[in-house]
Amino acid sequence: HQSLDEALADEKITNVVVATPVASHFAIARKPLEAGRHVYVEKPLASNSVEAEELCRIAKACDRHLMVGHLMLFSPRVDKMREVVRSGEIGAVSHISTQRLSLGRFRPDANVIWDLAPHDFSVIFHVLGEFPTKIQTAARAENGGGHPYVAFCNLWFPSGALANVTVSWLAPRKVRNMVIVGRDRMLQFDDNTSEEPVKIFDMGVNEVQDAALEPTYRQGDIVSPHVGSDQPVARQLRHFRDASQGLHPMISDGRFGVSVVKALEAADLSWRSGGEPIDAAITPVELAAG
Repeated sequence: HQSLDEALADEKITNVVVATPVASHFAIARKPLEAGRHVYVEKPLASNSVEAEELCRIAKACDRHLMVGHLMLFSPRVDKMREVVRSGEIGAVSHISTQRLSLGRFRPDANVIWDLAPHDFSVIFHVLGEFPTKIQTAARAENGGGHPYVAFCNLWFPSGALANVTVSWLAPRKVRNMVIVGRDRMLQFDDNTSEEPVKIFDMGVNEVQDAALEPTYRQGDIVSPHVGSDQPVARQLRHFRDASQGLHPMISDGRFGVSVVKALEAADLSWRSGGEPIDAAITPVELAAG
């Protein structure tokens, strides 16, 4: 088929994948949804939450499945992290810190927040099973204007957990690292290594009853659990196919995609507002209307 319209005229095509620049997601994705197709859209779902919400509304009205391509959620490494955290093995999560750094690629159509932060935002939300209530961002743009090339995002969650997400296009080496600190143990995820990408550290501070006493530190075992080697891309596409047939719930559905877009909007608005904390549940459009 030479065009989307031609493809949608073919009744044998039941599922459509949209892998285009984010600014075009809304206009392209709505067509197959309205034509009765299940749709997969590369992350982020749309360039703003108004369009993201509308795609969810269309999908619901047409009784079609809408999935967002948050690839990291289909990594066996992220599966293991989520399993460990949800099992309670590391205790209640205190805070999370992530770094996603590299030299480039500078993009004219999106700043570093919209380009890189969707990965870490989606993983944190998936692992914790909750979305942030407030986001505060400090960022720097070239010559004080234009697109930020580095950003430091702080996120507050209903459970009391805190997260710091650092993203940068200007770094001497590629870094893909996440540390989750729990009450009892700590977990480290290094996505740049093929060996022992997930490690659990039995380390922490022992509680003291007397405030006058110095705390003592626990240095225990370091465990590297087995992690599967399935390719995330293949797992993701199988998940889309099977979920669209009703075989299982969709992990990265439209509502999840909307939550990520709202978090990106809040992070972006915060740095533009001089680092003011922004309610992550309220979009800039709603703020302007208020």
